[in-house]
Amino acid sequence: MSASRLAELLATQLPNSLATRARALLRTQDALDRALPSALSGHVRVMQLENGTLSVACESGAVATRLRQQTPAVLAALGKHGVDACAIRPSVDPGLRERYAPPHEKPGMPSKALDGLAHLNAEIEEGPLKEALDRLLRHHRGR
Repeated sequence: MSASRLAELLATQLPNSLATRARALLRTQDALDRALPSALSGHVRVMQLENGTLSVACESGAVATRLRQQTPAVLAALGKHGVDACAIRPSVDPGLRERYAPPHEKPGMPSKALDGLAHLNAEIEEGPLKEALDRLLRHHRGR
């Protein structure tokens, strides 16, 4: 959900207490994005800030580990951005990664090119090149 759609939803449909909490989490997310090193920015999402502990979801274990290593610096930067947190509790949520996009179908090799390769394949002697051309032709003609 985009920030503008979320803001619209907050303004129109949520109960006031829930809207206030959502706005606070959005501000915390904004501060966290500014406080994180560039390698981590965009890979960590705020879940909640309760009793001084900032719970975040990281897209991988590597991101969570790096965040744990840099916790003191991130907490100091968060303090400068107005977020009162004394600890960060990262957890791994692989669902934050970009959704899988299936590869798009590429057009096959033109038939004129395949005919030329077949002609070349018929004229060369046995060897690795002929085997490679056989595999290439079987692959493209099999489509």
